[in-house]
Amino acid sequence: MNRPELDLRQLYAFTVLAEELHFGRAALRLGISQPPLSQQIKRLESFIGHSLFDRGTRAVRLTDAGATLLAVARKLLDDAAFGLAKTRQAGNGEAGILALGFTATTAIQTLPLILGRLRAKRPAIQINLFELLPDALSDALESERIDAAIAREMITDNKFVCFPLAEEPYVAVLPSSHRYANTHGRLKLQSLAGENFVLFPRDRTSRNADRVIEMCRAAGFSPRILQEAPGWQTAVSFVGSGLGVSVLPACVRSFMLPQVTYKEIDTSITSTISLLRRATAPSRLVDSFFKIAQRAHTPDSA
Repeated sequence: MNRPELDLRQLYAFTVLAEELHFGRAALRLGISQPPLSQQIKRLESFIGHSLFDRGTRAVRLTDAGATLLAVARKLLDDAAFGLAKTRQAGNGEAGILALGFTATTAIQTLPLILGRLRAKRPAIQINLFELLPDALSDALESERIDAAIAREMITDNKFVCFPLAEEPYVAVLPSSHRYANTHGRLKLQSLAGENFVLFPRDRTSRNADRVIEMCRAAGFSPRILQEAPGWQTAVSFVGSGLGVSVLPACVRSFMLPQVTYKEIDTSITSTISLLRRATAPSRLVDSFFKIAQRAHTPDSA
């Protein structure tokens, strides 16, 4: 079916006249005189091929064709208004579909905070979420399968632009039966020398494991890594089952397992959560998302 070349101005004039059923009142609403209104209606009737109004001496009434067109015209005008508004939003970076990659460790606190802020400030932006391991996240961002990423301790180069979002302290994760589980004050990391450790696997794009190794070496020992765990919840579960101890960012305290105790430790080293995008000029949508995400950690900002 060929698409008809309808004039939206004629359709709007028609709907106003159909609502008023009076040429004078309709012309007044439209801000024009009666002759141009009559001409628009005649051109529309010529295009349709049927009369749309019965023009009696005492009243103007819709014909059957006019009543049918009224429902169609209202929908077309509503759709056009909605489409234009969406187009303007997209041009301003206020609407569209954004593919966001994230690592599981950022989904505990940071990602929900950003998504909540985004829903409040830019409800027309649709986010498609992809949980990925650090190496896969970096590859997906470089190959443009995702538009932006939220990650922790990512190793970046000139392909990406990195915006730090938050710094988080580390805690020791101990079995509840551990001799230091019920002690007071901060735990000296050196106290864990000789313990078996549960850590993340080391990979090419994340410093998660390297950070812990760095802390332990600064405390005078190299951790004895007994078990690697691909996710933090798994690592905490392994600690709870007695496989060893771990050192993880403080957000893991949300995993409240009865067989696990979290202890603050004596280190100034923190874990950095960052936003990443490609180094090329960002789209309006990506730029808008970054501004919202950065402000999510300063909720008092506009």
